[in-house]
Amino acid sequence: MFTWTSRPALWRAGVALIAAFSLSGCLELQAQDTGAGGTDTAQTGQRSFALASSVIVPSGVTAKGPPGFCIDKRSVKTGRTGGFALIAPCAALDARADGLGLETAILTLQVQPVGALGGDISAQALAEVFAAEEPIYLEDGDGISLVQLAAGGEAIIPQSDPTHWRGALKVNGYLVGLAVYAEVGGAAAGDVGKTLLIDFAEAVLSASTEAPSQ
Repeated sequence: MFTWTSRPALWRAGVALIAAFSLSGCLELQAQDTGAGGTDTAQTGQRSFALASSVIVPSGVTAKGPPGFCIDKRSVKTGRTGGFALIAPCAALDARADGLGLETAILTLQVQPVGALGGDISAQALAEVFAAEEPIYLEDGDGISLVQLAAGGEAIIPQSDPTHWRGALKVNGYLVGLAVYAEVGGAAAGDVGKTLLIDFAEAVLSASTEAPSQ
């Protein structure tokens, strides 16, 4: 079982477990080879699983984290109609790093056809979808709708804070669902998580707009 910790070696092991856990529960999609073996570093022979960005839907959606966060290449699922990626502090994915240097948080991205939510995306619609997770804050922003949920975070990411954030936005005809999970009592369960979610959405929008046609 994963235990949140600021110690980089243990945190990296935990991220690996979370990646496997998250993949087991995401949508069944036609997967493509994402090179999940990692890359060896010349200096240490140790592996880094960090990606700055990753195409999830060709010519549609590219995953990218906010500053300081990277995609775990072991988690990436791609397909013609959707996909999934897990994002963590870059240092948590690099065996060479001595420290994390960021608020401890796990971010996820999931892509589906835009009709999956039905109608226009709104914070109220998200609150209704996740009613069982006790919405406590709703906001419709510029291009993203988001909710803060008081329950359920630990059911998705083991031993995380129950309070977590979810957001949704449309990107090139796809529905992109984002989430931010914090360690128990972590700042990312509060306003820091909201800021991370908005920065996350902006990074995905920018990367998807800049992505070349394939």
